[in-house]
Amino acid sequence: MARSRAKNILIIGAGPTQIGRDTESEAAAVQIIKNFAETDRNLFYVTSDANSVIPRLDVDVKFIEAELTVNSLIQILRENEIDVILPVAGNTVALQLSEQLNESGILKELNVRTMGVTTTTIHNINNPELMNRVLKHIKEPTIPTTVVENVTDALRFAKRVGFPVLIKPIASLTKTNRIKCDNEHQLMEMLESAFKVSITNQVAVEKSVVGYKEIEMIVIRDAEGSKLLINGGENFNPIGVHSGDSIIFSPTQTLTDVEFQSLRTAALKIAEILKIKGVCHVQFALDPTDGKHFITRINPFFDRSSAFAARATGYPIANVVAKILMGQNLREIKLSGVQRHDSLALIEPVMDHIAVRFPTWSFASFKNANQQLNTRMKSTGSVMAFGRSAEEALQKAIRSVDSTTAAEQAALDESQLSEAQLINVLIHPRAGEVYYLLEAIRRGYTVDELAKMTHIDAFYFYKLRHLVKLERRLRDNRFDMAGLQEAKYFGFGDTQIAHLWQVRSDEVRDFRIKKAHVFATYKGVEPTAGEFPYLTNTYYSTFEDEDEAVRTTGKKILVLGTANSQVGTNSAAEYTTFQTIQRCQKLGYKVILINNNPNALTLIPDLADKIYLEPLTVENCLNIIHQEKPDKIIAQGKWEIVTQLVLRNVQVEQLPVSRTTRSENIEADYMGVISSINGSINLFGVVGIDEDNMFIPIEVSEALKVRVDPLIKNANQHITNNGIYSVIIKENMHQLQIVSVVPLAVQDLPFLSFAFDQDFAGIITEITLNGSSKIENHPIIQGDYRYSHVYPYTQFSLKKPQNPPFSLAIGAEFQSIK
Repeated sequence: MARSRAKNILIIGAGPTQIGRDTESEAAAVQIIKNFAETDRNLFYVTSDANSVIPRLDVDVKFIEAELTVNSLIQILRENEIDVILPVAGNTVALQLSEQLNESGILKELNVRTMGVTTTTIHNINNPELMNRVLKHIKEPTIPTTVVENVTDALRFAKRVGFPVLIKPIASLTKTNRIKCDNEHQLMEMLESAFKVSITNQVAVEKSVVGYKEIEMIVIRDAEGSKLLINGGENFNPIGVHSGDSIIFSPTQTLTDVEFQSLRTAALKIAEILKIKGVCHVQFALDPTDGKHFITRINPFFDRSSAFAARATGYPIANVVAKILMGQNLREIKLSGVQRHDSLALIEPVMDHIAVRFPTWSFASFKNANQQLNTRMKSTGSVMAFGRSAEEALQKAIRSVDSTTAAEQAALDESQLSEAQLINVLIHPRAGEVYYLLEAIRRGYTVDELAKMTHIDAFYFYKLRHLVKLERRLRDNRFDMAGLQEAKYFGFGDTQIAHLWQVRSDEVRDFRIKKAHVFATYKGVEPTAGEFPYLTNTYYSTFEDEDEAVRTTGKKILVLGTANSQVGTNSAAEYTTFQTIQRCQKLGYKVILINNNPNALTLIPDLADKIYLEPLTVENCLNIIHQEKPDKIIAQGKWEIVTQLVLRNVQVEQLPVSRTTRSENIEADYMGVISSINGSINLFGVVGIDEDNMFIPIEVSEALKVRVDPLIKNANQHITNNGIYSVIIKENMHQLQIVSVVPLAVQDLPFLSFAFDQDFAGIITEITLNGSSKIENHPIIQGDYRYSHVYPYTQFSLKKPQNPPFSLAIGAEFQSIK
């Protein structure tokens, strides 16, 4: 049967934020949807992510809130007469669902095809044995692997290839990582849980390559077979530490040209044999002794590595892939920034800077979590930093971690550790590893000793040793101009220098600017490294002579972004910032954004007018304020950075949105959402709160409205500023009473915006900037779902408490109440 042109396209989302998945999938989906909206196709987007920004996009897309299960997707396929499903914007979740849909036979029955990646490719990737056959076909070496259905076969295989081995469930019900087993006891223990989460009751067992270098390649392929290497990244840690918990450098730092070209060729061959149309992320294990490699993972979808590659190179991966999915080829797609007549996407990006992705943890909030780093990812997010050297980029990444989470990066005080304790931490890496490595160098450990203990390439220890040498020079030469200039060039922040000089950071800043005349300059991030004239809106700071950034003209506003993802904010904060930027632009402002979360939704091209990929520190904010002279500065919540800026006479318009959540552990039955503008109260609607503290949209009956209205009119006595507020209501002996009135929480804002069909973030922004906002009421959206928080307890191997605080949530999801 001949296929007709795809008319109805279903884009499968990735679901709520959790460890291993931030807003990078949603960022890709936004760009794909915006490109597809220019065609006459009907677009549908399904997700269980209650913090999704898709419902508020100014494009024609039907947003479907549903649990991401095979049964719910089958219903959606039938009801909407879907022709094509697009899984590449939905991470591993969408890939697994596509596999299950294909196995159910529904795709064949309804004549539905997949876009970007074929069902055969999905099936092969989900089964290591089948994938090994494909790799052998293209003469790529394979790691000894088998798929077992019982413990006996797993033990037999492990004895044959030798411990350690790695195991991973096949077709897992939840996101899982490879688990390392060093002996029979561990293998038997881990297999028990692995079999339980496998839909097929199968587990893949493979020979461990722990200790090899971990290298990542991001490639793009179009329908006619043209292929590009977009970016190569090198993990600081060898295999054995999850790549999401490792520092990553781009471009690769320690590979020979022969090794690099071998991996590049392999990645391009894989994209070809799998007939990828779009992006493909390939991970390699590289034997540091002989340069031989194995392929450890293939992700034919948008993930955190492809998001980082796009930020690091300035190559608009998602926009290019969207056009490939629409039928264009690389030789036909133009990169809008290139100022040449042949400005095609068919160029491999070149970098004239070093980019670093640095993991961040939230262990301070989960005291009993095991902080040892292994094949199970534990970081709740990451930051990125750019520099002209590896030292500068790494130092900027280290100080990107704000003071609220700095303690979590080094779980132990490295300076107080005994030698035995320090050696144990070096051999068994844990969160904040780089701090312990720096301490070891301060104590005189040699490069060779550290490389042998950690299996980390000696190259990185030479870089760390250089940083320690600069530390000593600073400590021994207070207010030395030459020492200051060198330290700034290699990434030291004013606060770090102040600590070494034992003075206040403001004294360092004054000395740097007024006496030493050392100023930050800015370099553009673009994919040609200056080979072609290129218009970029993205910059990073360094301390060189030439400044490539031109001050933005017109009415402008500086927005402080979300920076590193932490529990309690994450995707909800990204949603709020996204809407804030759009409302500022509608009010006539040009928006300048500071952010360095590589997974950030707000870093998609063409959202903000100018982007500074910089650590969100006082020093960097002051530098950019001096550079741009913004008319206003906006920040969410009660950030310490805001307090510090205000102390320095910087006026910051602080959005009245709590960064934590609504009042916790308060018994309540309803929550009303109101606006209060110059004494005038408007009730948007009421939601119910059940015993599990989950929101259930309820129709506001006339009887309930009559009972609630008098309470709402009296809410003003609890309010001092204009804004949007949550009114927490308790029913006691059939009488309603207000328990509390608090600013609308950032965690609840996305869901309530959806339920009431309002842009609450935009309204709050307009109230903050203009003192008022036009309010329009819309009917509450009815649906058979509830809203609940998502917590990382499972990933931390902790038992979830009966009433976990909302401030420790990492995401939020829709759940069916049928």
